[in-house]
Amino acid sequence: MYAVSSKAPVPAHLHTIDPIVFKHVGKLVANLHEEQGIKLPPDALLDEHSSAYNTLIEQAEDPRDRDELVSLLTWLETRLRKKLKAAKAEPGSGKQQA
Repeated sequence: MYAVSSKAPVPAHLHTIDPIVFKHVGKLVANLHEEQGIKLPPDALLDEHSSAYNTLIEQAEDPRDRDELVSLLTWLETRLRKKLKAAKAEPGSGKQQA
């Protein structure tokens, strides 16, 4: 075993968060929720933000390529917009209107 955890190799499937892309995704999530009149508590909004970021990363061929991730934001917006409209239309979905 490794005495210091920081010396342990990082599994290939783990990536660091790109703060610029993460910020773009956060703004997108917040704007879409506001547009749909859905108000979430901060912790739930952060969950939506991180889930959307993970979805974006999973879609990318190279999750470390910022240009690719930014180009996929339009795809993510369309996907999230559909998801929010469906959630808003479903009674008892947990999405509350503002």
